[in-house]
Amino acid sequence: MSRYTYLDIRNEAVRIIRDSFQRQKIKISIEPHAGRFTENEIRRLATKAPAVLTSLMQMLDGNGTDNTECRFISWVLARADNKDRIYDSALKHISLLIPVIRSIPDNSVYNATDVSDIEAENLYTGTLDSINISMWAVSWTWSVRAAQISEGSIALDDELEIFEGADGTLETGERAVGSITDMEV
Repeated sequence: MSRYTYLDIRNEAVRIIRDSFQRQKIKISIEPHAGRFTENEIRRLATKAPAVLTSLMQMLDGNGTDNTECRFISWVLARADNKDRIYDSALKHISLLIPVIRSIPDNSVYNATDVSDIEAENLYTGTLDSINISMWAVSWTWSVRAAQISEGSIALDDELEIFEGADGTLETGERAVGSITDMEV
């Protein structure tokens, strides 16, 4: 019986993004991240730029109704160079990332459905400008069609009992009436 945690789901999102950029032969650092940043951390991470750092920021539990939503932010960091004073490279990476997120498959091991609510926000500040960094936050929702169970992992469809059908005979007076019902869920 396979059970998956939110950590597994976050890692799967990172893997999908990383694999897509590798297939396109784009040199960029793709890693998971815990969440929000401090200025010192951005300075440290700037050495990895360009980078996409993906954080699982919020979960909306479906309360056992098989509708759990995971809200992600993929942080895009880019360094400006002498030819890129207006940080065009960040916009190029956003233009590549959004189609990757939009095409995350809905047939993953987490029974996930389509990605929705993709938004990109420029996080420009004077502080980032002074260290030659452009940063964007691309937020998106991935609906996971598996309810969180009390053991802290997610039950998948293949773990649940599925009613596949019924057959039986009903005696009415002197005649037997047979019935077979096949059902797929």
